[in-house]
Amino acid sequence: MNNYEISLIIPVHNSSNFVDTIYNNISSQIFTNFEVLIINDHSRDNTKEVLKKKFKNAKFKYRILSSNSNGVSAARNMGIEKSQGKYVAFIDDDDEIVPDYLEILHNHVTNDNTPIALGNYSEITQDKETSFKFKDTGIFDNEWVINKLIPQTIFPLEGEQSVWLPVWRTIIKRDIIISNNIKFDEKISQAEDFLFMIELLLKAEHISIISGKSIYFYNRRQSSAMNKYIENDIEKQKYFHKRFCDLLNKSNLYNLYKKRYLSNRVKMYSTLISNATRASNKKVGIQEIKKSRELFLKDNYVNSTSLKSLYNSKSIQFAIYLLRHNQIVLLYSIYRLKEKKRLNQFN
Repeated sequence: MNNYEISLIIPVHNSSNFVDTIYNNISSQIFTNFEVLIINDHSRDNTKEVLKKKFKNAKFKYRILSSNSNGVSAARNMGIEKSQGKYVAFIDDDDEIVPDYLEILHNHVTNDNTPIALGNYSEITQDKETSFKFKDTGIFDNEWVINKLIPQTIFPLEGEQSVWLPVWRTIIKRDIIISNNIKFDEKISQAEDFLFMIELLLKAEHISIISGKSIYFYNRRQSSAMNKYIENDIEKQKYFHKRFCDLLNKSNLYNLYKKRYLSNRVKMYSTLISNATRASNKKVGIQEIKKSRELFLKDNYVNSTSLKSLYNSKSIQFAIYLLRHNQIVLLYSIYRLKEKKRLNQFN
């Protein structure tokens, strides 16, 4: 095995238009002791050919591999499996990183002697850049992770920071992944890194949270997956929450996080309604909301507690009231307007 410090894993899918971005991200890095694993996730365009042409004379070590299964989770799992570095880091094909991205991440895990480090990022839309910076920075132990960081990722309370846990803007010691047999769930295609990161954080004795500038720039485009209608979203959300509950129970944390988790689960129904309004036509959207209501009425988790005792906003509580009372067309109209307004920021 080669003695790389970092394996940089990049899944690609129909990414021919982003090959220059990928190359520029990598070639600009100040840190040099790394390998790149580009995992081609069943691209139907000429991504692979464009990559080979662009990377032909690259001065850094790279491999272009083809995933055996579909989806970004399978691609990342393959990247980890094939990696030869002491640490792994991730970027997505259409995002951008600073030239000292790998250097900053590496300096913190090595100097702080931690297996995981997380940096700040910015979200880029058509005409706006928004920075997301950690309020708490430094070295933190597992007790802090359990009692503060993870609760804020599940459902932040008023006054708390909402913490997102994407796998990018993060560096991870490869051994903590392999020794604990932690993998991306290949049946999950949305928020696929959420459970992966929580599992990792629960296993780490200490982590580093980096202060300072944004090191990762997340491009939010109207064409991105989260802005499109998701087929079979109800079944996907059901499976995600089953895995979520299983993880909390396995870690003996469900009761500790119960109200936050249930608030997250209630919010899922708002997400399902939003997705329904992105369907090809109103008839399909209405049918999706009806199916969401059927799921809600059978949901023993949310129906065994008072929704008013949870932490959801008044607007979501009102939406749930409408859902419970079968106001499907009204819900569709309200969420259709909300979704149009949200998508306007990407135009």
